[in-house]
Amino acid sequence: MPPANTARRNRLADAAMEILAGHGAHGLTHRAVDTATGEPPGTTSRYFRTRDALFLGVVERAREQHFDDLRQAAFPALDKAALGERLSAIVLNALTVNRSRHLAMAELFLEATRRPGLRQAMTETRASQIQLISNLHQAAGVEISQQEATLLVATITGLVLVALTTPGVL
Repeated sequence: MPPANTARRNRLADAAMEILAGHGAHGLTHRAVDTATGEPPGTTSRYFRTRDALFLGVVERAREQHFDDLRQAAFPALDKAALGERLSAIVLNALTVNRSRHLAMAELFLEATRRPGLRQAMTETRASQIQLISNLHQAAGVEISQQEATLLVATITGLVLVALTTPGVL
């Protein structure tokens, strides 16, 4: 079998993310992704053999995109004054430009309560988010404890979730 096409895999995962955001976990099927991407039937299952693998593919893709955004927020080098502005911009982007990604992540967190493999991936993702937020603060010269970083990530996640799911909040 030839090696997997990374660009196609990413396109499939992106489509799966959009499906999760728009239709929830019940709407995410291999067939739905094939249809959304215009790929021949069976293409998605070639890249993501099981439904669990499809969920994990979305986690991997969303994590890659989200962490790229967080890393870019640290450049150019942050200072204390710019840190709050950058965090606010990250939240604003989560509610606008990256809306589907964050709705999909909310679905994944809920689905992870029922799927142990997904729970592990989401736990690892959350730990990495906390570390990146710590690094972002450190780059700005702001001391932040692990507990404070954990609470900040939880607060931002909660704010984004409420704003995405409650009309007129922001």
